[in-house]
Parts: sequence; C-alpha cells; structure tokens
Amino acid sequence: MLKINKLSKNFQNGEKITEVIKDISFNIKRGNFVSFVGQSGCGKTTLLKIISGLIDKDQGEILVNDKKIFRASKDIGMIFQDFSLFPWLNVRENIAFGLRLKNISQEKINKIVNHYLEITGLKDFADAFPNSLSGGMKQRVAIARTLANDPQLILMDEPFGSLDNFTRSSMQEFLTNLWEKEHKTIIFVTHDIEEAIFLSNKVYLLSKRPTSIKKEFDVNFKRPRKHSLKKTKEFFDLRNKLTEEFL
Repeated sequence: MLKINKLSKNFQNGEKITEVIKDISFNIKRGNFVSFVGQSGCGKTTLLKIISGLIDKDQGEILVNDKKIFRASKDIGMIFQDFSLFPWLNVRENIAFGLRLKNISQEKINKIVNHYLEITGLKDFADAFPNSLSGGMKQRVAIARTLANDPQLILMDEPFGSLDNFTRSSMQEFLTNLWEKEHKTIIFVTHDIEEAIFLSNKVYLLSKRPTSIKKEFDVNFKRPRKHSLKKTKEFFDLRNKLTEEFL
C-alpha cells in the first residue's frame, strides 16, 4: 500500500546544512496501524509532512498503491495535534468541509456526515462550535472530518499530545475501536511508547537526528483492546523492551 524507499531530507539555514532524515525505507500493508516513536526534534513530523506531500524530499521515493507521490494527494489525510478546526463552522460543517469541494450531492454529503457523527459519538454535538468543545471532542471532529473524505492513508502527528492523561487514555481506546470498524491504513507519530504499543500492529523506533529506523517491533495483542491490556505482564515486557532500545 505504502512504500518508502531511501528517503532523505536536509534543511539549509545560510551556509549551515542540517541532515534531518537519512535513508529511511519501509513498507506498510493496506489496513495496518503503524506507529513511529522518536524523541522530540528527531524528524517525526518532517517525515509525515514529506509523505503527505506538504514539503519536498531531497532523495528517495514515496509510492501509494504503486503510484509515486510528489505533492499533496486526496488519497492521504493528515491529523495534527492542534485540531485545525474552522472556528466559524459548527461540528457538522467542519466534517462536511472537504466534501463540499467535491462534485457530490447535498444528500450524499448529509449521509456521509451523519455516518461519521454517529460512529465518533458526535451526533449530539452536530450544531456545536469548536470553542464549546473539549480537547478530546475537538480531536474527534478532526478525525471524523478526515475519515469523511475517505483517504486511503491517514497520517496522525501526535494527535493526543495536548490532551490531559484521562482524555488521552479515552481517545486511545476510541481510536483503536474506530480503526477496527474502518480498517484504514494509519501512520501514528508519538513519543509515548505505551501509546504506540496499545494502538499499533507494528512500532518503528526512530534514531536521533538524522533520523533513520533504529528497530521495528510487531505488536500481536488481540483486538479489541482495552486499557486493562496495559496491566498485563506481556504488555509490560514489550514496553520495557522498547524502552531499552529507545533510550
């Protein structure tokens, strides 16, 4: 589904050149949930922005379903930490925003929006504006808006990073349950090892800058996953294993 081959990126500031990403290669199969874990400033966000087409790579190639990606694509959706909602639009209108740019009927738009209001638990908040919502609810709106546009690949850049611990835990369980219903291909970036293990089928550990893949781990815990999983010996052992490699 997604193939990354020898991806590299440098940034130049005057005469100074900073190597941010170096020769990253990986493949992700359709319908997988994959997390990238790395320390702050290692280049995680840069990697996602290159994959999404928001910034250019210097070397390497990106293929989605064997098609090379050079610029932003409707097949790729991105969810940010800061929610990125339109404050003058209510929840329903925010979710519908991308759909209104397409050549589809209002009836179909309403059907799609109603579906995602339902499965994200936002039905009772359809007419609310972002300034009246909690951080967790705002992120649900951002997720619903992305899903409504039906991308083949969803990139998530530390989407729960600004939430308190209780809300973050709730959103992790919400997202893994939603993924089981939708089976979208997701790349999730975080610096939280526990979060990565709980959500993912596979975890990639990133090195310090210039970023490369340090190690990869398969996560084979059964689904659906509940937070009680984090209290098991198997989860604890895997978390310790990743932590030792991460430090």
